[in-house]
Amino acid sequence: MAQEPRYPSLTQTKQRFLVFNLVWIGVSFPVFLVTGYTALYWAWVRSNLQAAQPYLPWARNFGMLAMIGATIAFGILFSSKAFPLSPKNRLLLSILATATIGFFSEFRNEGKFFFKNLGHFFGPGTWSREALDRIVASSGDFLYRMEFSHWNDFLLGPAIVSVLFALTFFKIYGAFQNWTRTTTDLDHTLRFARIVMNVGLFWFFIQAWAEKAGYLTNPFSDDTIDLPVEFAGTMLGFWMVRVLTKPFDARSEKFRSTFFIDFVCAGVIGLLYTLIVGPLTEGVANAVGHVLYPSVANTLDFHQVTPLERHLFPFELLLLAAITWIVLNRFYKPEAMTLLNASETQK
Repeated sequence: MAQEPRYPSLTQTKQRFLVFNLVWIGVSFPVFLVTGYTALYWAWVRSNLQAAQPYLPWARNFGMLAMIGATIAFGILFSSKAFPLSPKNRLLLSILATATIGFFSEFRNEGKFFFKNLGHFFGPGTWSREALDRIVASSGDFLYRMEFSHWNDFLLGPAIVSVLFALTFFKIYGAFQNWTRTTTDLDHTLRFARIVMNVGLFWFFIQAWAEKAGYLTNPFSDDTIDLPVEFAGTMLGFWMVRVLTKPFDARSEKFRSTFFIDFVCAGVIGLLYTLIVGPLTEGVANAVGHVLYPSVANTLDFHQVTPLERHLFPFELLLLAAITWIVLNRFYKPEAMTLLNASETQK
């Protein structure tokens, strides 16, 4: 392998912060992995919730600590100008953070069926909830409701990226080991990994919308407010893909929008679609029905989606997406708009 490009050295404070974060994840993640999946084994495979209960407090606490460490790790990866990491440090931080998110999300998704309320960090009787309630009344209950209803939905996007990145990590690492300035294998590998992760996210994005639009049925996804949360998690996943697959050399990528724009746009689209389009469509249909069929007006209150309305759902979503994205891009830092995926060489 040829000599790596020189990167600006981190200050002593930043270097210590990086090492501290690596140690944080390196300690909390294995403890969570052992205790969490031991509890899952007893509750799921052996159908013995009582045997799993001693492991759950360790899994809850160290799982949350590991997720905090993973969040900080991605904050470092996002702040590439403030933390110009060497490729090896970047790969190490990436695989630790994605492994943490992937295993934690799987633990949460499976645990909701077998742990009842015992797997929640802010669940009833936990020290975190009681401590928050002492500081601000009902704050622990509020966070528990958010965790119970939406935390898993938000994690689905980052979890998809984490799992798919783990599948391509060794391919990326192998290409990096043979990387020279004249070879393009690493670029092709990063591009392949980006395509794989983006396809996974697009599939989840379409599936999440199709469940709410009525094309697909999912008995575990019946809360209409889940859609903006899932969309926001998907947008976070797309930005994770950008960070995980950016070039290893001095080249940088500029994108048309910023993380803030994409994140807010996803939430606004989902919220508008959930709170406005559905009730508006149903309200118009009821109003027209009451006028045309006054003798059976009461039966019209139980509205069923017609084939025509179902076929109009995609156009409603596309219209909201286009309007919201254009407005946010024009309103927030319009001078930063550049061509998507345009690369430039730093001098």
